Amino acid sequence: MNYPKVCIIILNWNGKELLKDCLSSLFKLTDYPNYKVIVVDNGSTDGSVEFVKKNFPKANVLALDKNYGFSKGNNIGIKYALKKYKPKYILLLNNDTKIIQKDWLTKLVETAESDEKIGIVGCNLIFPDGSLQHYGLRYLSNLIFPTYIERRLYTNFDSTQKVVLATNGACFMVKSEIVRKYNLFYDEIFTPASHEDIDYFWRLYKLGFFTIQRYDVKIIHKLSLSWKRQVEDFRFWLISRNHFIFLLKHFKRFLLIGILSRFVTCLFDKKDEKPLSLKNIRVRYLFYKKIFILIKAFLDATKTYYLYKNTIEL
Repeated sequence: MNYPKVCIIILNWNGKELLKDCLSSLFKLTDYPNYKVIVVDNGSTDGSVEFVKKNFPKANVLALDKNYGFSKGNNIGIKYALKKYKPKYILLLNNDTKIIQKDWLTKLVETAESDEKIGIVGCNLIFPDGSLQHYGLRYLSNLIFPTYIERRLYTNFDSTQKVVLATNGACFMVKSEIVRKYNLFYDEIFTPASHEDIDYFWRLYKLGFFTIQRYDVKIIHKLSLSWKRQVEDFRFWLISRNHFIFLLKHFKRFLLIGILSRFVTCLFDKKDEKPLSLKNIRVRYLFYKKIFILIKAFLDATKTYYLYKNTIEL
């Protein structure tokens, strides 16, 4: 097997404690011989840059002057990697992940190398307790309707890999040639975060490339710890706004259905991370407040979309 160069980009914002687990497991376990790690720091104030330089000298640190958000921060890192290292593959890895198997990267590259029409390869995400968190989205309804993180018992899959419409944004690898040829970067209209990955995977699908979910590769994902620092109402507004922007970009005919499905999330909430059922649904506290936030999210999404319609990545 050839070992083409892979650039692993890890975006960080005040995540020094997360980087310790992420980088130590990455360097300790990864048996793939040809990769570079770039930590793109989004203007952290917790000493992340100094921590990485001192404890992980093999990592290349790209320190930005401020927090540019998830989309732009990753885009800056991708462009930097393409220019400096000219890798065959770019792998985006969240800082709240932990590598647990030696051959994880070898298997992702093995799949990507097997077919020129494969554009992206992703893997399964698990919770720290070993339960299943994410294994790819296979149906169009998964993109149109709101989705919830569900904690499931990890069971064996009937194959090592399958074609999916979307993998997860916490860890996926894309061919650099596709990024260069089609200018395939995250759309920064989704700044600061949410839905930029789903949009990215769908744009790749429309270009005629496949996304493959590698079921026999697992990594631990501590699930958006940086994201959870934000106020809950802000998260609800941002997720709703970006969901509407995604529908406006790709599925206008389903916009009304998307609005109605979001309205339901204003009224009801899940009690836990177990699969959705009548037993773990509850009426959301102060649901009327969420309705006002949803209306604002829709108005903001419409304004943003039509204001930047001629510049966004369709």
